[in-house]
Amino acid sequence: MNKKLISCLLAVIMLFTVAGAFAEEYAAKVDNALVEFLKETDMKTKDLALQIQSGDANSDLVIRIDGTTLHLVSRQNGNENGHVQLNPTGIYAKEGDGVTMIKYTTLTKVLEDVLNTVNNLLDEVAKSLAAESKASNEQVQQAVAQLNILAKAAAAQEQADAMTVSSAATTFADKFKPEYILDVKEEDGKVEINLRADAFASAFADALDSLMSNADLAELVDRKAAANNGKTFAEYQREWAENREETLAKLRSIESFDKVEENGHWTSHFQIGEEKSETKVMIWDTDSWIDAEEGELETKATLSFKDEDPLLVYELEVSPDNYSEKMTADKDFVESQFSFAEDGRIAEGHLNARIDDKDEINLDFGEDHFNIKGPKGGLSTSVRETWTGKIRYEIFFESAEGQEASFIIDFYEDGDSLVCELKNDGNGESAIFKVSRIDRIEMADLAAAANINEITAENIISGIETILKLMAPAGTATTEAAK
Repeated sequence: MNKKLISCLLAVIMLFTVAGAFAEEYAAKVDNALVEFLKETDMKTKDLALQIQSGDANSDLVIRIDGTTLHLVSRQNGNENGHVQLNPTGIYAKEGDGVTMIKYTTLTKVLEDVLNTVNNLLDEVAKSLAAESKASNEQVQQAVAQLNILAKAAAAQEQADAMTVSSAATTFADKFKPEYILDVKEEDGKVEINLRADAFASAFADALDSLMSNADLAELVDRKAAANNGKTFAEYQREWAENREETLAKLRSIESFDKVEENGHWTSHFQIGEEKSETKVMIWDTDSWIDAEEGELETKATLSFKDEDPLLVYELEVSPDNYSEKMTADKDFVESQFSFAEDGRIAEGHLNARIDDKDEINLDFGEDHFNIKGPKGGLSTSVRETWTGKIRYEIFFESAEGQEASFIIDFYEDGDSLVCELKNDGNGESAIFKVSRIDRIEMADLAAAANINEITAENIISGIETILKLMAPAGTATTEAAK
């Protein structure tokens, strides 16, 4: 079959895929037109042809179905250059003045023989390896037994380690009792929650002190350190002792406050750092509105040093119809926004990332367009139905150096053909892909040819065996020679 024809057909398939990616409505029209065209084709009186025209060159693949026989004929400028025929017996291919065929039963037998040949070669390889091996069955059994013992010991140690970690984690968490470290007040439909920083710091100190005196955990940490060249438990103890008071002072400086109101308003304030310290006070504020019934959320979070402009601002809005997100750091930002159709799929979208006053990416798409721009260039596409009924896709490329290229792809029906036409606006060149109903062409019955060369199972097997024997290890060849 003509390689150029296959390449062009693949190009058409890719174009249909691109079309469907961002314009489902228009792609559906093209698909429906193709299905309807095939339904209306009478294969008893017409042949079906996949045709390609580029300049003066014309290639086509003619398809004919006669009962249980399928014909595929490729032509170049009207001249036949390939013919393949499939019927219940086998596959026929025209070669010069003769015909080559292979039966389906031959293919089945070849597969069976190949499997048997491979299995026999594998058996020979296994015997060769076993003969060269010095390990006796008893040695192998001993090794397996030792592996089982080691596996059981490893499993038991792993279970013991898990119990050690779980127990230490439970003891640690028990130090933080909510009624001790939290101050909760509820009135007038509001719930206010404040962290008692001193109590939290004391609980943290008790929890870490307890952790640092856990002998079982120490053994586990030291064992892992020896295996992975990591820190020993004594090193962790020393670091905690050196940083204990400084850490607790920072924890006592925490201010944490949350307020939840009946109307869905939730505010939160968190700060850490001492006012008179050289280190700045860090603040994290959030302000959210939540409507559970409507499925809507709006929140804004700000990270900053006290009495200074924000370091980072995060904004999020969610609803059944829309989703938007934005993160801002000084003048840099990344934002995205999407809207949804009734069936839940994304209908429109926008993505923009701006760093150092430059657009790193600017993406915008909808059901009838797709545009993207970046530092190295841009791509724009659109789809519409023309006044004459064509489904038209327009594609425009632009490089950062100002070089431009554009293409137009039209899908339309022309008489007994469905047409896909590609136009290059730069040089006026075009290529046309067609699915056409054509008058029946003269077509030989390859199964009735006088000169048929049948490919037998023996032909194929002998070739495969030669290849497999070349791939077999040297030990196998030696074994065969000894026989």
